[in-house]
Amino acid sequence: MKPLLRNNGLAQLRELRVDGAPAELPGYERRLRKRICHIGVGAFHRAHQAWYLHRLLQQGEGEGWGLCGIGLRAADRATLDALGEQDGLYSLWEIDESGRRVTVVGSIMDQLDASSDCSAAIARLADADTHIVSLTVTEAGYCLNGETLDVHHPDVVHDLADPAQPRSAPGLLVAALAQRRANGLPPFTAMSCDNLVKNGERLRSAVLAFARLVDPALAQWIESRGCFPCSMVDRITPAMDAARRERLCEDWGVDDRVPVICEPWQQWIIEDHFVCGRPAFERVGVVFSDDVTRYEDMKVGLLNGGHSAISHLGLLLGYESVHEALADPVIRAWHAGYMREVSATLSPLPDVDYAEYERALTRRFSNAAIQDRLLRLAMDSSTKFPQVLLPPVLRRLDAGLSVDFLATAIALWLVYLDGLGRDDKARSAYVDHDVAGLIALASAAVAEQQPGPFLAARLPITDARAARFEASVSRQLASLRDAGARAHVERLLAPSH
Repeated sequence: MKPLLRNNGLAQLRELRVDGAPAELPGYERRLRKRICHIGVGAFHRAHQAWYLHRLLQQGEGEGWGLCGIGLRAADRATLDALGEQDGLYSLWEIDESGRRVTVVGSIMDQLDASSDCSAAIARLADADTHIVSLTVTEAGYCLNGETLDVHHPDVVHDLADPAQPRSAPGLLVAALAQRRANGLPPFTAMSCDNLVKNGERLRSAVLAFARLVDPALAQWIESRGCFPCSMVDRITPAMDAARRERLCEDWGVDDRVPVICEPWQQWIIEDHFVCGRPAFERVGVVFSDDVTRYEDMKVGLLNGGHSAISHLGLLLGYESVHEALADPVIRAWHAGYMREVSATLSPLPDVDYAEYERALTRRFSNAAIQDRLLRLAMDSSTKFPQVLLPPVLRRLDAGLSVDFLATAIALWLVYLDGLGRDDKARSAYVDHDVAGLIALASAAVAEQQPGPFLAARLPITDARAARFEASVSRQLASLRDAGARAHVERLLAPSH
């Protein structure tokens, strides 16, 4: 029987090896005095923000800082329970084709389940030792409708009626901020770490809108004194399944209920706008910038957009994993052409060579050890595409440039959705907030070769540029119908195109 990963068993782990090397173990005192409360302790947070703090603590630079993980959803309970049993410890497996590196991360020093009772979480956020509250709750967790708070969202309706027991992230933050104000404390810094453009601004919008409905004076206090820095986060972190977890534990000889796998690459750009201090993250590679938006444009356009572009073509050509798709020369060339079309629209960054960044993305996507799935990347495209595809489309149209690759990405999406309508098994595995509506619109667009209604509903452009983009999507869709996905992309890649 394998020993459970816990504080009192760390010494024994020095004798164990994975691919010939021992795991890196925490070399710091795990005593929390300057608290970062993090809402949403999923795999990405543990591969990214918690790992960065661990690195800082390992260097002796972050003394006193530590994380308290908070779960707002019932789905978070299993992870929090496992972390509690393991004294907050978990293993992080950085994997590529050169091997596996295991790190036991100890930066999570406390955890709270707020899914049924928020009292303890509110008290923890309102405590003077809490300096930062960070979040990875996905876009849905902000309860926004566009740029404004969705006052009809069930969680918002509940929280306005019962603010002492909030279910939403904005409700929880406002309840804690109200308590801090009543106690004569400054606000904490609220930092979104979700993969959203202008994530800090969106969090600020949700919190202020909710606070105005509860107490206009509180909203004014938050607006004048609060800090909501934007950030850009990047690390490919695929989902863990039971079979893979068991293999990792068997190879290591340790029972870890919540291991995380990720790529070696990582990046974090943060707006340096903190009200109560922060860890010296710049000492472990974090970039602090006054212009996070340009880094977001790069990452969202090239990485997230590239993921979406690869996913539908790869699935249509019969592939399941990202690295297998990129081993196909046609998909690899298609991906390179897509990135060139996007990168031509990006503003220069002082520390980034876009050509090298594109090459790095190709290497990252080709990492066979990660085993990332195309279906995971294809899901929720109705949420992703307006963020990742529309901005470069509009910039290229404004410059009078071709949008053939970007338009083809939409045409491939339409054809893929149309196919889902005839494949019950594939349709049941596909996740989007309105699968039936998407398929109906896409199938009509493919059958009639008229993508206009789909674009108007899902990728709205409200000026004269709409007709030009629709015309380009129509051309690509007609070519896909006549030639099929592979031949159409080969035609697009031909030098005479």
